[in-house]
Amino acid sequence: MTAFLTKSLGVVCPSCDLLNVVGAVRCMSCGTGTDGAAKTDQSPKLVPQQPQSMNEGSDKTPTGSTPVPLKPAEAPPGLRRSGPNPVPQELASAPVAPSSGRGVPARPTFQSSATPPPQTTPGPKFGLTVLAGPARGQRFRLGATGAQIGRARGVILFPEDPFVSPLHATLTVRDGKLFVRDENSTSGIYASIAGQETLPSGGLFCTGLRLFRYVGAIEPAPPWNRVDVLVYGAPVPNSVVHYAIEEVLLGDRPGRCIITPGPVLTIGQGRCDFSFPSDEGLAPRHCEVAPLPTGAMIRDLSGGLGTFVRIAGERPLKAGDRVRVGQQTLQVELLS
Repeated sequence: MTAFLTKSLGVVCPSCDLLNVVGAVRCMSCGTGTDGAAKTDQSPKLVPQQPQSMNEGSDKTPTGSTPVPLKPAEAPPGLRRSGPNPVPQELASAPVAPSSGRGVPARPTFQSSATPPPQTTPGPKFGLTVLAGPARGQRFRLGATGAQIGRARGVILFPEDPFVSPLHATLTVRDGKLFVRDENSTSGIYASIAGQETLPSGGLFCTGLRLFRYVGAIEPAPPWNRVDVLVYGAPVPNSVVHYAIEEVLLGDRPGRCIITPGPVLTIGQGRCDFSFPSDEGLAPRHCEVAPLPTGAMIRDLSGGLGTFVRIAGERPLKAGDRVRVGQQTLQVELLS
């Protein structure tokens, strides 16, 4: 082996074929001399570490001395770790996608920490159809919050109706329901009843083209004590309570009135306590009023023509309900 090769390449042991470091005199595995000399004793010996006689930075080992293994260089304190790489907390809590089935786990997925906005479902949409009156056939679509009705103010206007106030009513959509409120109108708002409804004393209701007021109970006249002077009038039977209903004429003037002690008062086209044969908007037996200690119970018998009571304040409406505003009869519809 030429001197150039032994100084540039590792030395192969002739006994065990181990490739030794450059310039090795004996095999590091079996101890055989690289020049073919006999094997030496392989028992471990303690060799004191000799001071380096070579210059700093030299990577060569002095000839004839056993190399002493060096400890691996320790990492700086900030980079030391005693175990496997720690897993960040956000990755440990993140859900991991299932494996792709090829022996390689799928990459982890991440979820945003921001709370997604709540999914809002649009509420029902309402509309109005004019069933009767000068504006018959017109249809109105209410906004998301409602609309106002009037003769001069609002979204739904009836400028030619003399019974409609400048701002007559307000329709409000709240929590998916429709409400109507009287804005202190002169003629008022009347809503249809479903079946029967209580009516206070002095309450107004309308059927067909007629407007009525439930007067309530009329107590018997006090007995004459021969000292006081009584006001002259038609006699009322003593010891019997009578109930009265009067018709209200244009301009809030009193019209016909009926007084009866009977348990029920009926209104219709014919054969009723209050009969109006010429009113085509009335059924033969349109409604009946049963007196109560604190008011009356009004019952609709019109078969769809409708009996309406004047509302006070705010009243909820549903699809199919009807309201009277001036001469207009409006029906609530649920739009798709």
